[in-house]
Amino acid sequence: MNKKDILIKLAIVIGIIIVINVISKRVFTRVDITKNNSYTLSPISKEVVSTLDDNLLIKAYFSDNLPAPYNNVRRQVQDILDDYRSYSKGNMNYEFLNPTSSGEGEGNELDQEAQKFGIQPVQIQAMDNDKLEVKRAYLGLVLLYEGKQEVIPVVQNADNLEYELTSLIKKMISTEKKKVGFLTGHGETELSKLAQINAALSAQYEVTSVNLNESVSLDPEMKVLIVMAPSAPFSESDKYKLDQFVMNGGNVAFLMNRIVPNFQQQQMVIGNEVTNNIEDLLLNYGIRINTDLVRDLQCSPVQVQSAIGFPISVNYPFFPVITDIARDNPAFKNIKSVVLTYSSTIDTGIAAGKNLKINPLLVTSDKSGLVVDFFFLNLEQFQNMTKQSADTMFDKRGFLVGATYEGQYKSFYEGKEMPSDTLSGWVPLSGERLNQSRSNSKIIAIGDGDFANEENKPPRENIVFFINMVDYLMDDVGLAEIRTKMSSESPIEETSEETKKFLKYFNLIFPPALILLIGLYKWNQRKQKKKNLQKS
Repeated sequence: MNKKDILIKLAIVIGIIIVINVISKRVFTRVDITKNNSYTLSPISKEVVSTLDDNLLIKAYFSDNLPAPYNNVRRQVQDILDDYRSYSKGNMNYEFLNPTSSGEGEGNELDQEAQKFGIQPVQIQAMDNDKLEVKRAYLGLVLLYEGKQEVIPVVQNADNLEYELTSLIKKMISTEKKKVGFLTGHGETELSKLAQINAALSAQYEVTSVNLNESVSLDPEMKVLIVMAPSAPFSESDKYKLDQFVMNGGNVAFLMNRIVPNFQQQQMVIGNEVTNNIEDLLLNYGIRINTDLVRDLQCSPVQVQSAIGFPISVNYPFFPVITDIARDNPAFKNIKSVVLTYSSTIDTGIAAGKNLKINPLLVTSDKSGLVVDFFFLNLEQFQNMTKQSADTMFDKRGFLVGATYEGQYKSFYEGKEMPSDTLSGWVPLSGERLNQSRSNSKIIAIGDGDFANEENKPPRENIVFFINMVDYLMDDVGLAEIRTKMSSESPIEETSEETKKFLKYFNLIFPPALILLIGLYKWNQRKQKKKNLQKS
């Protein structure tokens, strides 16, 4: 092969590499082998960005030469933006800008532009010449579309960036917001105490409080109503309005406490029954939340004071950790666990013959128990349990504590007079009275009203589950799938006693036995070698 042939082949190889690079820049592809496809755009993201009918410009204000762990954030953000651009049909572009470029100090044009959009510089620590210094850096995005703007002030990591981008783009292209109502007037959890939930839902929906006593009509834009931990009785007129909301195709989440702890007694914590006069309405829809309490060996810890005064974590079986979740439902498929507090079981048997589609949503572990009649809640009863006691107290399997119902419902007030009320401020409901729902409605029933009460500092997964629950009721599960992509690690499930024993004795016996066998093998080899040498 002469020199000319070598040069020609080298030129061809270089040309092929250049063509592949040009094509790969324009036609984006990636192999993602993660369990949740964490590094691949979800179908909802592709759908949202492909429906853009005007130019969307994303300005990324990022400082250069950032220290670890921020140095990889820019590359990750650029990869995600490349994904979006490839599915945008040419309607989305982005640019990276460096407000802290060399030679330009604080107050330069890009610095002022970023702050005008609401992107403020952050202080980050960096090692420079063996010295720990504090640097001023930008890590924000602004989205500009048809005169609207949305901002992500700081991107510290790219884990949740797809959800933030897709939700903001969807918000910008949507012409109107659906409404989510939180019921009030019966001791329910106040919306003001649900800051994280309110903020997350407000990005996509109009979130409002609803007082049935003062409602003269049903808002046709309100698709979902949340009934969260009511503690006072419902009047018949309020139940009638709630019933008509369902009859008009509204979707409802009934998050109900049946037993609540009474901490007023000195030495003993007793559970009190909650009566709110709504049980008959729920029974009409095929829902019965039993007056009992679930205890589960797969449970969450609580902080208690030790004998020497230090706080320690102790498992509390009345706070079950639910890992058996309806993962065939896209809204919940990536939820690893939900922690409930003083949860009651749900009986779906009474829904027989109502032609409803009922699916389990939350089920306790195989080591569960049930408390009825008298509810003694002290932690001490579970401490220093013997195996025999544990086997007796947790001898049941899989109690249903959450379920979804879907179908057409009959009105609880069919054939009855329209109820009225004498309370101050009460107004009757106007509009057509319905005895059967106009269309299929969804209802979620959970035997715990406080699992997402932010005053109790619930786990992040509980908050995500609640928000995804609203998306499911709103028929908007796409965002729910993205929200749970980068979810927390799966909890460690309880190991059976047989497995524990096997692992214990396996670790005790197998390693020394293996070493002994290897030693015998080597000894036999040497012995055989010695015999062979003697024979020769």
